[in-house]
Amino acid sequence: MHPRPRKKILAGRNNTDTSYPEMVKQLTRIFLLLALASFALTSCASSKKREDQSALAKLWHNMNSHYNGYFNARELMDESLLVLDEQHVDNYTQRLKMFPFLEVTNPAVVGDNLDVAIEKVAIVVKKHPYSNWVDDSYLLVGQAQLIKQDYESAEKTLRFLTTEFRPRPKRKKTKKSKGKGKNQETDESEEEEFVSRREVVKDDPAAARKDRIRAREEAQKERKKLQKEREKENRAAQKEREKERKARIKARKKGIKLAPIKRDTVSKGLENEPEEVPEEELGPVGMISIFGGANRNAEQGGAFGKKSGSYALKHRPAYQEGRLWLAWVYIKRDNFDRAQVILEELRNDRGTFPDVRRRAMAVQAFNYLEQERLEEAISFLEEAAKVAETRNEKARFYYIAGQLHQELKNPGGAEAAFNEAIAARPDYELELGARLNLAQNSFLSGSGSASDAISRLDRMAREDKNLPYESQIYFSAATVALKDGNKQLGGEYLRKALDSPSGGDNQRLESYVLLGDLAYDDSDYLSAKFAYDTTLQVMGRNDERYPGVNGRRDQLSGIAQNLTDITRSDSLLRIGTMPEADRAKWAQNLFQSQRAAQVAASTGPAIGGPALGRAGATATSNSEFFAYNTSTMRRGGRDFERRWGDRPLTDNWRLGSRGNPDIFDDTNESLTAGNESSMATEDEINALLEGIPVTEADQTSTRAQLARNYYDLGREYRERLQNNEKALDALGILEKQFPGSDNEAEAWYYQYLMNQELGRKSVADGYAKKLRDKYADSKFERLANDPSYAAGLLAADDEVGKEYETAQRTFDAGNYRKANQLATVGRGKLADDHPLNARYDLLLAMSSGGTEGKQAYVDGLQRVVADYPNTPENTRAKEILRLLGESSVRVAGQTAVQGSRGFKESFAELHYLLVVFDEPTVNLNDAKISVSEFNNKYNKRDRLRITNVYIGTDVKLPILILRRFKSGEEAMTYVANARENEQEFLDGGKFGYELIAITQSNYRELLKQRSATEYLEWYQENY
Repeated sequence: MHPRPRKKILAGRNNTDTSYPEMVKQLTRIFLLLALASFALTSCASSKKREDQSALAKLWHNMNSHYNGYFNARELMDESLLVLDEQHVDNYTQRLKMFPFLEVTNPAVVGDNLDVAIEKVAIVVKKHPYSNWVDDSYLLVGQAQLIKQDYESAEKTLRFLTTEFRPRPKRKKTKKSKGKGKNQETDESEEEEFVSRREVVKDDPAAARKDRIRAREEAQKERKKLQKEREKENRAAQKEREKERKARIKARKKGIKLAPIKRDTVSKGLENEPEEVPEEELGPVGMISIFGGANRNAEQGGAFGKKSGSYALKHRPAYQEGRLWLAWVYIKRDNFDRAQVILEELRNDRGTFPDVRRRAMAVQAFNYLEQERLEEAISFLEEAAKVAETRNEKARFYYIAGQLHQELKNPGGAEAAFNEAIAARPDYELELGARLNLAQNSFLSGSGSASDAISRLDRMAREDKNLPYESQIYFSAATVALKDGNKQLGGEYLRKALDSPSGGDNQRLESYVLLGDLAYDDSDYLSAKFAYDTTLQVMGRNDERYPGVNGRRDQLSGIAQNLTDITRSDSLLRIGTMPEADRAKWAQNLFQSQRAAQVAASTGPAIGGPALGRAGATATSNSEFFAYNTSTMRRGGRDFERRWGDRPLTDNWRLGSRGNPDIFDDTNESLTAGNESSMATEDEINALLEGIPVTEADQTSTRAQLARNYYDLGREYRERLQNNEKALDALGILEKQFPGSDNEAEAWYYQYLMNQELGRKSVADGYAKKLRDKYADSKFERLANDPSYAAGLLAADDEVGKEYETAQRTFDAGNYRKANQLATVGRGKLADDHPLNARYDLLLAMSSGGTEGKQAYVDGLQRVVADYPNTPENTRAKEILRLLGESSVRVAGQTAVQGSRGFKESFAELHYLLVVFDEPTVNLNDAKISVSEFNNKYNKRDRLRITNVYIGTDVKLPILILRRFKSGEEAMTYVANARENEQEFLDGGKFGYELIAITQSNYRELLKQRSATEYLEWYQENY
C-alpha cells in the first residue's frame, strides 16, 4: 500500500553503512507520520466547525469535493450543454437567440444528466460543508435548474447562494492580546474572504460596523476620484472641440474645405479591458461561453483600475457568478428591474472579475431584448462582442445587432454590424447568413438596386460551396423581390426554396409562411389555407407567430371548405351530364393516370426519405392515403397471403416460377400486354363513377348543395374577412346560376347591405325593389324597405338585453329565487336560435344551485355544456364543474352518476398512468423494458413503479400501470413528454397503445367496470 516507504526500508536493511538503531528511528518516524495522517483524517469529520479543521483536513475536504463530486457534476453539465447545442438549429431568417440553451422546447432531454449532477454536488455540500467548493456546488445547482426551466427553484437556490456566501470585507492585520504562550504575543492573522452568514453573526458587531463604515468611506473616495477624472477628461475634450471649431472657421474664411471629423460614438463599457481581445478557438455556434471554463480560476486583475484579487493559488468565490445567474433567472421570470440592479452593480463595481463583467454585458443586452428595448440592447451587444472570448460568440452578437438595426430601419448600422460579424471569421453558416443580409442591405440602404442584389444572390446559389444552403439563398432573393414590390418574382423564388433539397424545417416553415401571406394578400384564400395548414404542422406552439397563423387558418377554414365543395360539385355535375360513352372514356383515362402515378411512386424515392425531411413525415401522419394507414396495410398483406401464399420479396414475383422474367420476346407484344394490363375492368370503372350524379334527381340535389355553398361562401367573405367585393362576387354567381334558390331572399338582403356600405345606392335600391316585388312582407323585405321595422327589432333586442341584465343583477345581489323566476320568464320569450339562450341557461343553472342544492346546480351546468359547445358559457360551466369535482359529461335520460360513467374529475388527486394496448398478444416484457429505459432517462428521480394488469371479460386486454404522480398536472406533463419522444417511449409504431392519466378513485371504478372503453371516452372529453 505504501511502495515508497517500503523501498526505503529495504534499502536501509541492505546498506551496511546504516546501523540498526538508525533503521529503527526511520521506522518510528514513518509510523508516527502515518499515525498523524490517520488521526488528521479521522478528526476532520464534517461535524466539526470550520475553525476546528486542521490544515490537512481542509486539504482533504477541498480535494475530495473538487476532484470527486464537483468535477463529475461539471462534466455532466458540459455534456448536457453539448447535447442542447447539437439539438439547436439557428433560423437565420429570424432574430437569432442570444442564449439558445435557454430557449429549448424540451429540456427533459438533458434532465437526467442534470439531475445526476445535482445529486453529486448535493453530496459535496453534505459531506464537505466547509470546503471551498460548496458555493460552486450551489451555483451549479442553480445553473442546472435554470437550464431545466425550473425558474422558481433556480431563484431560491441562487438567492441562498448570494445570501449565505456573500463576501466579507477584508480586515487589517491586528495584533492579538498576549496569551499564555510566548509565541502568541505578535500573532497576526488575515480573515477569510467569505464565510457563511451564520458565521458572520458570531463576529464582533462593533468590528463589523467599523468594516462597513471603512468600506463605505473607501468606496466614496473612489467615486469622487473617478468623478474628478471624468470631469478632467470632459474639460480636455471640450478644449479640443473648441480648438477644432476655431480651426474650421479660419479654414472656411480662407476657402479651404476640410474633411468631416469622425468621432467615436460607441459608449465605453469596459474602460480597463484591452482594446484587442486575443483570438482563441472558434467555439460553438449556438452556445455562448457562459460557464467560464478552465480559465475561470486563472483570471487575475480587476477592472476599472483596481485588481479584484489574485486567485492563482487560492480558490475564487462563486458569489459574483451567482449574482449574474440570479439576474438571468430574474429576466426569465420577467422581473427586469431586480435584474437591472444586479447587472449595473456587476458592471460598475471595481471588484468585479473581468470574465463576470464580460458576461454581464451580454446578459444586460439580453435583459433589454426581452423587454423589446432594441436601441438600448444594440450598444451592449456591440460592447459584448468586442470582449467576446470566441469567434462565433463575437460574430453572433454582431449578427444580432445587425438584425436589430434592420428592424429599426437603420441599414447603415446593419451593414457595419454584419461586416464585423464576417470579420470575426465564424463558422461558414453564420458567415453566410451575414453575407445574405448584406446582399439585402445593399438594396435597403439605397447603395444598390433589387436586381443587383438578386443577381448577387443567384451567383452565390450557383457556387458549389453554397449548395447545402441553396434554399436559404433563394429565400433571401425572395425577400428582396418582395420588398421591391415584385410579388410574382418573390413567389417564384419561394417555390425554388421549397423545391431545393437543401431546405430544412426552419427554411420550409419561413417559405410557407410567406407563401400563405402572399396568397392571403392576393385573395387566393384556398392556397393561403393550404399554406397555413402546412405551416402549422411544423411550427412550434411557442413561436410568437403561431396565434396569428392559426387564427388566419381558422378564419379561412369555412371559405376553403366551400371553395373545395364548389369545385368538387362543379366537376361532378360536368361529368354527370356527359354522354355515357364519354363518362366511360373519362373513367378509363383516370384509371390509367392513377396506375401510372402508383408505378412512379413505387419506383421513386422512399416516402419520408431525406429529401422529404421532418415536414414530409409530419404531413404523411395526417394523410388519408391508404399506404400511410398501418391497419389497412396489414389487412392488405393478409389478403395477399391468403390468395398468393407466402412469396419471397422479389421483383416480378408473378414470373419468378417460369424461370425467365423476359417472357415477351417481341417488344410490341410486351407493350401490347402492358397496355392491356393498364385497362380498367367494368367493375373498376363503376367504382370510379360511384357518387357521380347521373340521374335528374341526383343532379338537382347537387345543384341545391352548390347553391348553398355559394351562399355560405358569400357570408364567410363578409363576416370572416369583411371582404364585401368577394362576397358580392359569390352571391352574384348564386343569383345568376341558381335563380330561385332557397336562400335567395337572404342573399338579396346581403347584397343590399353591402352595396349600401360601398356607396352604390342605386344598386342597393335595385335589390330592395327585388325584395319588395318577390318577397313582400318577409323579414328581409321589411328590413330593406322599412326603417321603422329595423328600429323595432333593435328596440326589442334592447328590451330583451335589459331583462337579462335585471335577472343577472338580482342573482349578484343574492336573491337566487327571484333571479330564477326572472330568468325563466325571459328565457321563455326567446326564439330557439337567440344568442342570449346560453347566458340565460347558465344563469338558470347557477340560480337553481342557490335554491335547490348541488345536484340541480350540476345538472343545469351539464345541460349548458351539452347544449352550447364552443361558447364562453360552455367554458365557464366546465370550470365550475371542475371546481365542484364533477364531470362535464351529461347523457340525456340518465342520472348524474350514470351520465359521468361513474368517473369524477379531480386534478389534485394522486394519479396513475395507464398504457392500454390495442392487442392482447402484445409482449409485455419488451414494453416494460422500453418504458423503464424511458423513465431512467427522463424521470429517474420520480421512482415510478411499473406493474401490469389484464381487464376484460372474454378477451383480456393488457395494461401497464405507472405509479404514481402527485397531481393530474404532473401526469399530463409525463404524457406530453412521452408523446414528444415516442420513439424512445414505446419504440414508436412497434406497439399500438393509448397513454392516459387516471386518478386512484377512477382507477378503482375502471376495475369494477372491467373495461377501459368507457374511461377512454370520458378521458378524451375531460382531459
